[in-house]
Amino acid sequence: MGDFEPYAAGVPPARSVAVRWLGHASVLIELAGVRVLTDPALTPRLAHLRRHHAIDATAIEPPDVILISHVHLDHLHVPSLRLFGSEVATIVPAGAAALLRRKGFRNVRETRAGSSTELGPLTIDTVPAVHPSSRGPHSRIAADAVGYIVRGGDAVVYFPGDTDLFDEMGTWDAIDLALLPIGGWWRTVGEGHLDPSRAARAVELIDPRHVLPVHWGTYSPIGLGRPAWLNTPAERFRAELDAAGTGDRLRLVTPGGTLVLPPVEWETHREPAEDTP
Repeated sequence: MGDFEPYAAGVPPARSVAVRWLGHASVLIELAGVRVLTDPALTPRLAHLRRHHAIDATAIEPPDVILISHVHLDHLHVPSLRLFGSEVATIVPAGAAALLRRKGFRNVRETRAGSSTELGPLTIDTVPAVHPSSRGPHSRIAADAVGYIVRGGDAVVYFPGDTDLFDEMGTWDAIDLALLPIGGWWRTVGEGHLDPSRAARAVELIDPRHVLPVHWGTYSPIGLGRPAWLNTPAERFRAELDAAGTGDRLRLVTPGGTLVLPPVEWETHREPAEDTP
């Protein structure tokens, strides 16, 4: 594991949670006064994909830490990472750090499921994800995909990256906000992903106070124009949640949109403790 710059103390704590969805799996989370950016993929073109919602990267508040969930090109995207400089603290799955260090990034730490990282007032727990580990057919780089549970102040945010359902989803303590992927850059997604139906099942397992769907409506293959199916995952996810009786948890924004959650009291969400004899 390489050196990891300590978090600069002195950031004022904040009890609310502000989340700006930048499109795809890129989310800027601010909690306890710390800015966390997930899987930045911000460029107008990404390999064979084009973006449908332009993002001005120069207007994004500089993150204190970047979390990378896995090594696929649309999640570990080097040109997008470069927008934030070579010194930004970056946490990646075990096996991915060497790639970024070769590209000149100097503040990279590896993690694996079961590990925790302390960053000022935040605790970042690394949890499993069920998703292919290879970077692509022309790369030897492989790293087990992970998700993250970010705890700070009174709030807990779950970012799974890309994943399918897995049993451990139902074993965590209370989650304030789940940033659940519900689609991709094509009409359908395969194994190792959550589609709207499986994402609705994940809501039942995780039981979050709020759910913000991500990983939809952002990229599509070049040459298709603006596909009619671009917003279908969000429509289907809303219907699935309504059918399951969890539609009141949905917080739907379009790429570039911001969600602010007020402070919470954990006791309103946790199961009451059993009386002791």
